[in-house]
Amino acid sequence: MQTNEYSQRMNMKTPQPKHGIVAILDALGAATYDDQEIMDFLESRDVVMRLLRSKAESIAQVLSVAKVMTYTFNDTILIVLECDDERPTSDEIQAFVTVLRKFLVDSLKRRIMFRGSFAIGSFYEDSSTNTILGKAVTDAAAWYDKADWIGILATPRTTVLVEHLSEKRGELMENLLLSYDIPMSSGSKVKLCAVNWPKVFWVRGISPCKTGEKPRESFLQLLSHFGVPRGTESKHFNAISFFDYVVKQLKLSNTPFKKLRRK
Repeated sequence: MQTNEYSQRMNMKTPQPKHGIVAILDALGAATYDDQEIMDFLESRDVVMRLLRSKAESIAQVLSVAKVMTYTFNDTILIVLECDDERPTSDEIQAFVTVLRKFLVDSLKRRIMFRGSFAIGSFYEDSSTNTILGKAVTDAAAWYDKADWIGILATPRTTVLVEHLSEKRGELMENLLLSYDIPMSSGSKVKLCAVNWPKVFWVRGISPCKTGEKPRESFLQLLSHFGVPRGTESKHFNAISFFDYVVKQLKLSNTPFKKLRRK
């Protein structure tokens, strides 16, 4: 019996590390949901996850949809991209962040606020047991709940890697990632790359703006649907400050959206 067990163990494949990008996102306020709010959250989460998959499919020329994996644990979601090389390319990072920023705005539309982080590195995953661990997961987990806002940051190590790629290619990724003094729950600020989700409000075809509605007006309308328990107000105001920073940094206008012509 012991010999058979030993043989089976020897025949098992040794897990091989994978490489890519891991995002960990936490739904703010979900811990205090009542039964009806939990049901609404689960329904909205499912809708947003389908929208995420749809967005990944729309940029399949850069991302292999089969290599975009998702894991859910209560009110926490992991979005993972497996890459062929040890480090993702600039195009893969930009495509992944494109998915993340739309996911965050789609979530706001479904009345879910997410805060999180993403990290580049190695990881081990087993979809059959819904298990994922490794350096990239540990890195993202160390930062996903540290910021005092609504948004997604790149970990310090990942920020350095992104800036290195930008320097190497001689181009910025400001429409997707911005260097920003991110407010932390500790009261300090840390300059890191932040996912530029406010830019979605100016992107035709995916903007949540209604006809004749200004982007900032649309964002504030979405934000107004959330309760603001005492002690959590800074997350909302810090998200508004980041939105306003994006407007100034990218010199975006706040003119009303016009009705789009059908092709």
